[in-house]
Amino acid sequence: MLYLVGIGLKPKHLTIEALDAIKDSGQVFLETYTSAYAEGSLADLEGIAGKKINQFSRKQVEDEEKSILAMAKKNNICLLTFGNPLTATTHVQLLLDAKKEGVKVKIVEGISVTNAIARTGLDEYRFGRTTTIVEPSENYSPESFFDFIEKNFESGLHTLCLLDTSNGEKLMTATASLELLEKIAEKKKKKFLEKTPIILLGGLTSEKEKITAGFLKDLAGKKIEAFPQSIIICGKLTDKEKEALRELHGLLA
Repeated sequence: MLYLVGIGLKPKHLTIEALDAIKDSGQVFLETYTSAYAEGSLADLEGIAGKKINQFSRKQVEDEEKSILAMAKKNNICLLTFGNPLTATTHVQLLLDAKKEGVKVKIVEGISVTNAIARTGLDEYRFGRTTTIVEPSENYSPESFFDFIEKNFESGLHTLCLLDTSNGEKLMTATASLELLEKIAEKKKKKFLEKTPIILLGGLTSEKEKITAGFLKDLAGKKIEAFPQSIIICGKLTDKEKEALRELHGLLA
């Protein structure tokens, strides 16, 4: 049996079902590539679970996928992910490959950043496609995320932008993502980012949670200490959303 388990945004988000899966497994692995806890540590999680947890990078998950599936044919193996387990395409592929190999899989959902965005005051039903902003590296400078943001904006929808790891080493900051979006907008001669409110999110659900709303000109260089970070590019705001951003986050829109 292979358990694919979401562990949420902090150790206290671990559900009873997730805890049962961990305790039922001979070996437990945590995929650490895409994100991190908003608060708490791996040691805290091990204390709750009462079990040693081995860390895996995404590359290890991909390179050792056959090994994971082979182990899962003989014993119960648990692969943990921050947030929700099937958000990352790597884990969807693992699910597909497990089916081909005849490995039984049980999925245990966890609390994700997408469950926490409503605390901004925005209507969850008015979000378009979520995208991931990727910091450019040598021979790799994707910009498709900008196109998704623009399409959502043109439809009057908000965009949740997740932030990828910075060149595979550290979590990207909201400030860096805004700088990147500005450069792409300038190159494409697009002005819509200057006209709409943007929300910076840091460490959602943690004690250090930070939600900052403003316009691009006001947010340039704005630093947030809490991680992981993400941003929301607002679409058309309802009167209630405007009131929420004004009263909860001091946005004058």
